[in-house]
Amino acid sequence: MTEIIEKVRELSEIKARIAEFTERKKELEAYFLERGNVDVADTKYKSRTYADEESQAAVTYTEAQALEITAPNYLEKALGESVFKDIFEEKIKREIKPKDKDIERMLIGIFTDGYIKSSPADVIAQIPCDEKSKAALAKKLKGAKFETDRDNLMKLGGLSEADAGDYAYMYAEAVVWQTLCRVAEMSGADKDAIIHSINLGVSVDSSTKIAVT
Repeated sequence: MTEIIEKVRELSEIKARIAEFTERKKELEAYFLERGNVDVADTKYKSRTYADEESQAAVTYTEAQALEITAPNYLEKALGESVFKDIFEEKIKREIKPKDKDIERMLIGIFTDGYIKSSPADVIAQIPCDEKSKAALAKKLKGAKFETDRDNLMKLGGLSEADAGDYAYMYAEAVVWQTLCRVAEMSGADKDAIIHSINLGVSVDSSTKIAVT
């Protein structure tokens, strides 16, 4: 009987401790959500990792964007039925989503005003490095992953981290514009009309999360 009572007490204590840990976990998560939001504000980074080198524990704050096609009729009208079907897939329940990541990045970039009316080649031409390095960068830069493009700009272009970040950011925005120009050429639609239709026809939901290891 004594053994049962001990286990009852132990289980009760564990339950109480779990409740305390859960509350403390929420407080710590709230702290890192707030801290991460401040640390990545006005930067080109979408994530930040806080690590304890001694224990190898780490907390990573990440901002993510999710695209939703809310009014596909505007997009279909602006692009035309043929091009619309080429770059979007339609399900029976009228769920529309881009067929590839380039179109998704374009839609997010246009909706969030994350683009510049310049070509990727124009951005590369502005990079302060020799022609050989520019040729290498033209093959390496993709405009898809900021960190990868930044690292290539540092490695191949000899740029500082800050300058490499600026050019990586510009390059990604130029790729958004390049994709829009390609879609406009395919559809024969006016670029401003497409931009207007995107602003009316999609929404971008921004979310944050943290990962503990």
